[in-house]
Amino acid sequence: MIRNLVNFALRNRLLIMAVALLLFVWGAISFHNLPVDAYPDVADNYVNIITQWPGHSAEDIEKQITVPTEIQMAGLPDMKNLRSFSLAGISSLIMNFNDESDNNWNRERVLERLSMVTLPAGLVPQLQTDWSPAGQIYWYTVDSKNPNFDVMEQKSLEDWTLEKQFKSVPGIVDVASFGGLTKEYQIRLDPDKLVSYGLSIAQIEQQLANNNTNAGGSFIVAGAQQINVQAVGLFANVQQIENTVVKTQNGTALRIKDIAIVEQGPKIRLGQISKTYRAENGKLIDNPDVVEGALLLQKGADADPALKGVEAKVTELNGIDAQPSEPGGLFHRATPAVPAKRGLLPPGLKVVPFLDRSDLIHLTTHTVLHNLTEGIILVVIILMLFLGNVRGAIIVALTIPFALLFASICLSLRHIPANLLSLGALDFGMVIDGAVVMIESAI
Repeated sequence: MIRNLVNFALRNRLLIMAVALLLFVWGAISFHNLPVDAYPDVADNYVNIITQWPGHSAEDIEKQITVPTEIQMAGLPDMKNLRSFSLAGISSLIMNFNDESDNNWNRERVLERLSMVTLPAGLVPQLQTDWSPAGQIYWYTVDSKNPNFDVMEQKSLEDWTLEKQFKSVPGIVDVASFGGLTKEYQIRLDPDKLVSYGLSIAQIEQQLANNNTNAGGSFIVAGAQQINVQAVGLFANVQQIENTVVKTQNGTALRIKDIAIVEQGPKIRLGQISKTYRAENGKLIDNPDVVEGALLLQKGADADPALKGVEAKVTELNGIDAQPSEPGGLFHRATPAVPAKRGLLPPGLKVVPFLDRSDLIHLTTHTVLHNLTEGIILVVIILMLFLGNVRGAIIVALTIPFALLFASICLSLRHIPANLLSLGALDFGMVIDGAVVMIESAI
């Protein structure tokens, strides 16, 4: 069979050369378009359901949330296994599916089953975003030199501005935030005054909920125009909460400020992030309380274009600092000064990255390509010395790029990205082993 194949190739040299050229061009295009990630994505297709019920024990969570949800999720198509755990205040279910299944299809089936689960009133299960465990591609901190933005204001900026901006980048599915103080309105009730006025905490909560809402109305006609009517009641500051009427007693309005102290303060924090950075003079400075964020890549997405979009978004947020002009030399034109460009963030605030996957990808890809080039050159030299035939050595060496390009075609057809571990583990000896035997026999 091999003899017939070799004879056919020798009799149809132009056809074989045309096929080889076609494979070379196809492989070069596939290799150029092949996404390269830092690590292989070894995670299963999974869907995670998280339900929070603050203040309840793990036993209540298991009986009333976890078990009913498990019963409805049992028997999903392509599901390999289902794991769950119940802790105080939270329930989590993780369903692993076959690698051949479509994760978007899996999430749709889970949502269909989730609508049939009977849970206690007020509980809303949530699906965790579909990011891979190897998808933490960009980490940053919020640097503030503006005295008006303390750690609490930085956390509010992170929650309401930065997360929205970064989620708009294609490929970024979620932003995980750490550190800082979360701002909230706090009402500290006086128990003695509650008893004296005959009030309960449930009544106070109900009155606050009733007053913290906007109401829509109809419209009034003014000449040739109609004016829509709306009652605006959402709380905007502490004073509006203080002036909320709880009840009327003996013709006098009893307000929140008469029975409680209202102020703006932080939620109870469960952790803290610190950072050490090097100043311009080389001195190490500790910042004991910073706000940090991690960008999560969607499972199956290409990291390189997502990182380029993130870097463009960071430039848009931070703006461009002014750069002085450079004087021109004898044969060079002077470089004009670059004016400062205001970013979306307030003055004095910047997004400072400290882990960028693109640096790892670019540096490692350069190292891998450098090693591949050196390896091919060394293989050709060794083959020339041992085979004693220049033409045979060149033919054997050509199997290396052809094998890599053919592998790129197969990866592209299967939509499998390359990664730095597989590229860095290439063994030229195994690639050319069969070609060396055949050429040596022919020679």
